[in-house]
Amino acid sequence: MHTWNAGQILTVVRTVNKMDIDYLGPDESSQNQMLIQFMNVALWKLARLMYNTEISDVLTVSGDGPVTFQKGQAAITNMFEPLRIIDVNTGSEMPKRPAYTSARGWYCESPNSKIDIRGFTGDFELHYIRYPRQVTKSDDPVDCPETGYQALIAEISAMVKDVKNFYDESAAMEAKAKAGYSVIEQAAQSARGPSSGGLPPSFRDVDRARGG
Repeated sequence: MHTWNAGQILTVVRTVNKMDIDYLGPDESSQNQMLIQFMNVALWKLARLMYNTEISDVLTVSGDGPVTFQKGQAAITNMFEPLRIIDVNTGSEMPKRPAYTSARGWYCESPNSKIDIRGFTGDFELHYIRYPRQVTKSDDPVDCPETGYQALIAEISAMVKDVKNFYDESAAMEAKAKAGYSVIEQAAQSARGPSSGGLPPSFRDVDRARGG
């Protein structure tokens, strides 16, 4: 569960860009709708860093060929990246084929395409990264770790500056956003646990916090 919803993040965006918000529309409602679309563009751009993972429903594979994995009994349509396919009965991981013509394993050609399986039968789950959920209103949750709020705010602000044709200010905001990418990546790494006892902060963590 993330701390801030879309409206809370956009309140900060409005404060950061208080001299430019009027360029987005004649009233607060139309401005907010544009800001929400900017937020979605930024979230989808950073889908890999946001690292929202899911596990599919169990799929029974009875032979070679393309298969469609489902989530909640509906075909998965929001997959950014497949991570692994697991045999639920043995816990073993199906190997990924290095090429389509390889003999055994799974192969995926493009986002949301069917996954081709060869040489395996049984019950399987797909582990995958999904795109952040689309934000449509201010009280929607935002699929961004708290460490990424600053970068997300800067990404949205860069687009606000573009509307006004303030390209230098936009580039500065984009640079500020990029400086925050490393702490988003660190959140995904740290969630896995670095060791059995944990590790204290290091100088490398300081570099990441600085955007290095």
